[in-house]
Amino acid sequence: MTEDDLLTNIKSWKAGELVFHHKLSVAWRGLTAYAPAEHHVFPCSTSNLPFLPITTLDARGRPWTSILTGADGKPGFTTHSSCKTELEIMARLWEGDPLRGLSPDLLIKRDGETPVSGIGIELGSRKSYRKFAGALVELTRVGEGVVKLRLRVNQAFRRCPKYMTIRDLVPHASTQPNISYNESDLRGPLPEEVNAFIHSADTVFLGASYVPDGDSPQAPLYVETNIRSGRPGFIRVSPSDGCTIVLPDFSGNRLITSLGNNEAMSGILLASLTILSFTTGNVLYVTGNAKRLTGSDARTIMPRQNALTVLEATGAVLVRDALPVRERIGSAPVRSIYSPPVKLLTEEFKPSLSQLKDSASVRLVGVRVHSVDLATFEWELPLEHEGVFIQPGQAAVLDLAPFSDAPEYAQLALELPRALHDDRMRTWTVSSAHTSPTRSFELTIRHKPGGLMSGALFLIAQHQQQQHQQRRKSTCDDGDWDTDICGSLRAGLIGFAGAFVLPPPPSRRLLWASGGVGVTRFLAMLGALSRAREAADVVLVMSTRDPEVLFPLVHAALGATPPPGLHVRLDIFTTRSMQAQELMKYTAEEMDIPGLRVCVYSGRITAGHWATVPQIEEREVFVCGPGTFEDAMIESLRGAGAKVGIVHREVFEL
Repeated sequence: MTEDDLLTNIKSWKAGELVFHHKLSVAWRGLTAYAPAEHHVFPCSTSNLPFLPITTLDARGRPWTSILTGADGKPGFTTHSSCKTELEIMARLWEGDPLRGLSPDLLIKRDGETPVSGIGIELGSRKSYRKFAGALVELTRVGEGVVKLRLRVNQAFRRCPKYMTIRDLVPHASTQPNISYNESDLRGPLPEEVNAFIHSADTVFLGASYVPDGDSPQAPLYVETNIRSGRPGFIRVSPSDGCTIVLPDFSGNRLITSLGNNEAMSGILLASLTILSFTTGNVLYVTGNAKRLTGSDARTIMPRQNALTVLEATGAVLVRDALPVRERIGSAPVRSIYSPPVKLLTEEFKPSLSQLKDSASVRLVGVRVHSVDLATFEWELPLEHEGVFIQPGQAAVLDLAPFSDAPEYAQLALELPRALHDDRMRTWTVSSAHTSPTRSFELTIRHKPGGLMSGALFLIAQHQQQQHQQRRKSTCDDGDWDTDICGSLRAGLIGFAGAFVLPPPPSRRLLWASGGVGVTRFLAMLGALSRAREAADVVLVMSTRDPEVLFPLVHAALGATPPPGLHVRLDIFTTRSMQAQELMKYTAEEMDIPGLRVCVYSGRITAGHWATVPQIEEREVFVCGPGTFEDAMIESLRGAGAKVGIVHREVFEL
């Protein structure tokens, strides 16, 4: 490499990227103007793209990331020139998309051109994707909601798909876009439904803008688009103000281009987020002031996270039923095995931290096995601890680092990929009910295949079950669980988190909908109502493939003698052929509990079922399950007349 080449490579990094290379101790790499042969497909295989995210600037210089699609949701709306430096796009823009409200005269320009960036990505497979940037040189409206764009590209490079969620997408032309929320000058919290939508996301398109300062005149005005993926809930919203969005950064190829755009800028740092629902077609656009935090600054906001983006929303638009591309019916998203567990914000479990002083250690004291992949683990604080107060519905955040050593950095780990970025912190639902401070609590956990920490706990559960069965055979006595092994296992208790909790009186007309093990959130709520001897009218609609496993847990939470004013209707939807009376043989009771009415239905929960729920418009609604389940439930509940403003959702895949 010649001296001129070296100088060119150094200048190819923007100032902010160089700052972050230094902060994160990353050795810089050279960039050249020449792409290898495999990168000559510009900037992606455009004929296969179902949609195209691009970022532009509004009249105030704020970035917004739009979603371009064909009118019918089919690929083929983008083509590239023979010289492979321009893209021509014939796109549909629905009402509410930021690009629809802009005109070429309003866009921020430099040297007669409008900066633009985008990513060409196919979510059907975990292939590397292309980022590109350049200028928007033509924007022509050719019909109602249809525009023609011409993009001149001067940068394109491949990105790592390590955390990408795979989806089987198909066209869905029959959409009816409608704006549910539109605030271009946001000065307060986002609505609860918007924050819930953010918390349910496993994919976000991130836009950022770079404004050169006086020390880097060689770097032009520049916008950036990228994709971030993780487990549902990996994006957090500050509960204290309702408008600060925190996006953790996971280690990738360490080029740090997106991070660098939000560092060393002149004036205010700016970024945008766009989130899509591939089940409902809802699209959320957010723009705002951003900052990049690393090291102790990042860990203060999100424990054990060394780099993150904090965005203070200044504008947001939520459009329902807009995206003409959906997941194929019957398919499910395939999330990356490299995605680390969800991390919560410090303030999300601050109340319990004050009780825990600085830190606390809990001891595993008991295990109850319900099935091959479901068990309840009981944990206990030391005798000298005064106890903690746990609100019904909250989750415990445990530090399970003592169970195994933390791995060193690597971009990929083919032999044990789940361990790569695993900090051994886990968030599990507290299934036991507590109406006063307690020194012990229970976590009902589903073992996920390949799960590191749940796998370790279930090995213990299996050992305990085998020991218990041997003791029963030799002594004909059930006895207690052997606590020798359990008692020696300890974990750090970080705190208890979550606002998905039982509401205080007088809100006692409730509708709960659960999918799978999401019902554990409601076990604590139901138990708390029963223990406190409170009157309530509860309808619990439960979807499960294992009713014989979960029904006894609901039965036990309610107790043998619930208060006279507590009435529970339990509707169980299952693919199993089973009658309500058959479920009773899986419990210790021979008769139904007073106040409990059980109905069993075959198949999935249908939208028509909500018509059987009395006073649905007056009930406070809680929904807990996988993201796709929650999306479907909330849309059908809205159609049935449930008050959207009092619908709570909590994706349990933490």
